[in-house]
Amino acid sequence: MIKTLKDYFEKNFFPPEEQPDSKHSLEISTAVLMLEIAYADSSLDEVEEKMIREAMESQFHLSGEEVETLFELAKQEADHAVSLYNFTKTINDNLDRDNKVKIVELLWRVANADMVIDKYEEYFIRKISDLLYVSHSDYILAKHRASESI
Repeated sequence: MIKTLKDYFEKNFFPPEEQPDSKHSLEISTAVLMLEIAYADSSLDEVEEKMIREAMESQFHLSGEEVETLFELAKQEADHAVSLYNFTKTINDNLDRDNKVKIVELLWRVANADMVIDKYEEYFIRKISDLLYVSHSDYILAKHRASESI
């Protein structure tokens, strides 16, 4: 089943000459980071899951079926991840400062989805921000924009 999902993702999101290992793709990396924030408080609430799916749909311009495929792949990756490094490296290698700040804002939206920011959610967002080389001022601005959007 996992191979089928990976094949589908690679076939539909990347031209054959640019097909990276799906575990290192930008979309999966971002989705895994959002899931890590949702799992930080030891539970994945329905409202957090909905926020992640909506963010994937709007950020990556995906259809419902593509969101489901990406979400399942991201869950598999998050379940087996021992480090955030590979995911943040993919983002650092492919995105500029503004887009990395947008990802931090997405992380804050996931944390805010259940209207309670757990200390572990905040810790992981700070850690991810540091790994993405997002400045403290951009981190705070992303946090405020995410809070205002709710």
